[in-house]
Amino acid sequence: MLIYLDFDGTVVEHAYPVLGSDNPGATDVIRALQDAGHEIVLNTMRADFNDGTLEDALSYLNAEENGLLEIIHYELKKITPAAYPVTKPDFNKFLFLDDTSKGTPLRPNLFLPQGLMVDWRIVKRDLKLWGLIQT
Repeated sequence: MLIYLDFDGTVVEHAYPVLGSDNPGATDVIRALQDAGHEIVLNTMRADFNDGTLEDALSYLNAEENGLLEIIHYELKKITPAAYPVTKPDFNKFLFLDDTSKGTPLRPNLFLPQGLMVDWRIVKRDLKLWGLIQT
């Protein structure tokens, strides 16, 4: 399955143009998706600005300490994300993991005084229920 992965508010807290604080569980779930054979494509607004912040996001994701397989695919302009599915997604299609996708499970930011980010605990549970990851 093709997984379109947002960055700010999904992998890290919103802090553009700098890198926000880690969103707990994000890299563990992304790696589980990679281990299950799914293709990860970075789909972020950072690509729209041509200011080096897309490269910052890729460097963050591909840092050795995150334990991810290298993410080299990205959209040159952010694709508007489809809604988060309420039932198992079609394996022949795609899945958006994005804080702006309608229905995505969200939680309060940990370090910023307001705002929301993806709740990876619930996303992980859903992905396991749908058979998209094992761990």
